[in-house]
Amino acid sequence: AWRFCEFAAILAFYGRPYGYPWQVSVLGLGPLWMGENEAMKERTAQLLEEGAIFAFGLSERAHGADVYSTDMELIPQADGSYLARGEKYYIGNGNQAALVSVFGKNAETGDYVFFVVDSQNEHFRCIKNVVNVQSYVSNFALDDYPIEEADILATGRDAWDAALNTVNLGKFNLGWASIGICK
Repeated sequence: AWRFCEFAAILAFYGRPYGYPWQVSVLGLGPLWMGENEAMKERTAQLLEEGAIFAFGLSERAHGADVYSTDMELIPQADGSYLARGEKYYIGNGNQAALVSVFGKNAETGDYVFFVVDSQNEHFRCIKNVVNVQSYVSNFALDDYPIEEADILATGRDAWDAALNTVNLGKFNLGWASIGICK
């Protein structure tokens, strides 16, 4: 956490837009690192080595960051796979993230779930940038995005905990960015 905070302060010293892709990537990495999906952790590490950025798909236009009311759904299919449907709003890096950690619910059971998608997939629709600044803060939709078991990061209580713990760590860094701006 100390290294995250120091880096956030350094980036923000030069300007908040430099720190924004980092800040959002930290959020996107939370569910990837906290989950039990070891293959996805290895893929994430490789993408980091290659310089990829990440995104955290939690907020929705109608609900903000209200995790209780998420409308994003994973719809179980007969073959054991899922289709993801729904929109997320105010999602930084949503236009270019190599992986987007997305929070939703299983449409059949109502259980919380974190799963991962690629922002360049044909079933990922980047609708628009919702801010008028240098940063890209997206509104995106998943249009029957195919999800396999290998794309699931966490379910049930683990998904809920990943959402809260990611926000606790990732949003905490905003304070250090403010310190960097003040310096």
